[in-house]
Amino acid sequence: MISLLIAVSFSIGFFVESIIGFGGGLIAYSILSFFVDLKQMVLAGLYIGTCASAYIAYSGLKYFDRKIFKSLIPAAAVGTIFGVSAFGLFSSEILSPILGFLLIFLALRTVIFDRLQTPRFFRKKTSPNDLPRPSKYLRNLLIFIGGLSQGAFGIGGPFVVNAIKNEFPNKSALRATMAAFFVIFNFLRVFQMSIQGNISSDFLREIFWVIIPVFAAIKLGHLVHLKISEDLFKKGIAVMTIGAAIKFIL
Repeated sequence: MISLLIAVSFSIGFFVESIIGFGGGLIAYSILSFFVDLKQMVLAGLYIGTCASAYIAYSGLKYFDRKIFKSLIPAAAVGTIFGVSAFGLFSSEILSPILGFLLIFLALRTVIFDRLQTPRFFRKKTSPNDLPRPSKYLRNLLIFIGGLSQGAFGIGGPFVVNAIKNEFPNKSALRATMAAFFVIFNFLRVFQMSIQGNISSDFLREIFWVIIPVFAAIKLGHLVHLKISEDLFKKGIAVMTIGAAIKFIL
């Protein structure tokens, strides 16, 4: 039963991620939070997210932006190492409210913060035709927080995307580069979790088949355009995320 819930939740999540480039884990966690222990959920996300992101990255390989990706490595790597360490050190009871508050922040960002301009002091504009970008310090801070979130929970995408989204020439480049980010930093998580003894091979054997419907959902995401407005879609995800956040906090 748990394997089936995981399959359905991540299929929905990565259907969306295959379209916009991130958010698969966030959506899946919002659904699974009512049924599955946090650490089991994160381990499932590690396996499924790595496989699914590898598929997305491969399908958009020609759009991968090496220069932007290399600029992510220092801050994200340090954040990921600290995040994985926290995952190993603390129990689900301690990590759950942290994830809950993080999800609330991400939900509010989805509905409200995206509409707000970053204060001029914290952004730069290199030429009249460029979109505003975060300053170097804010950019690195967001990437570091993204690394922390990725290491501990596997949901660092929204923070990293917020830092770099206006640096890409098109959405395809953002999608492919973020998918590569998830693959590389999830391998770092696997390596560190193995050393810490946090990976359960028995649990992974139970859910190995889940990647098949997830791949089908990703393929469908390439072919289907959402029929509802982006704004309504974001609000729906935000409501679901806040519900999961309250559950984690309580």
